[in-house]
Amino acid sequence: MTEMWNRMMGKHLDYTVHGGNLQAVRFVLQPGQAMIGEAGCMLFLDPDITFESRLGNGSTVPQNDSWWNAFKTGMGRLATNESLFFTWFINSSSVPRAMGVAAPTMGTVIPLKLHDYPESTIVAQSGAFLCSSPGVVFTIEFTKSIGTGFFAGEGFVLQKMVAEKNSAGSLFLHGGGTIVEKKLNNEEMEIDAGCLMAFTKGVSYDWKHTGWANTFKGGDAFFVTLNGTGSVWIQSTPSSKTIDLIVKAVPQEQKSNN
Repeated sequence: MTEMWNRMMGKHLDYTVHGGNLQAVRFVLQPGQAMIGEAGCMLFLDPDITFESRLGNGSTVPQNDSWWNAFKTGMGRLATNESLFFTWFINSSSVPRAMGVAAPTMGTVIPLKLHDYPESTIVAQSGAFLCSSPGVVFTIEFTKSIGTGFFAGEGFVLQKMVAEKNSAGSLFLHGGGTIVEKKLNNEEMEIDAGCLMAFTKGVSYDWKHTGWANTFKGGDAFFVTLNGTGSVWIQSTPSSKTIDLIVKAVPQEQKSNN
């Protein structure tokens, strides 16, 4: 089993994305192949695909950390709207087996090969991680300023995914609505606050106030400014906007004067 595991380490996940904006992903795992998913992402499993919840960061390198360090790693994931544990799925049979996953909210799944990007790294908004191949190390990254975290709509803690050298580096992220990829070449662009989903190394971002006159006239109060060279993924309908619309549509209880 160990020899089979080593052979599967560098093999990309065989997948098919189903649906439009309400997507699910079907994987075919080869004998001995594993996949790491966010807790609760599983839709279905073929027989002989086993799963277990684990602490840790997704690394395949033997860790000498204590249970307390592993627990702190899990707490870091909680700060980015993920779960305390990862779920590891492994095909324990001698034939290919299928399984399916889906995100907890409406939107689009984007498959990425981390080794195609600078430093094999992607930084994403909280809650973006859906699943990956083993060897994609999950850590957290703090925004550079309080203003960026508060006004840019991304929060103070971001997700950082880095592929280990000998890993497949397959990563699946999830965002709200339609996802648009924009490539910057030493350029600058502005997007609506909250619509920034993910970006590569070489791209920095900050918040920008549009001016009180525009705000009072009903326009957007803040933009996100992106600078540098790299790829940026923009989501058309972040979950925060959907939640705001639902809250506004909920009837308010009328207080009686009697």
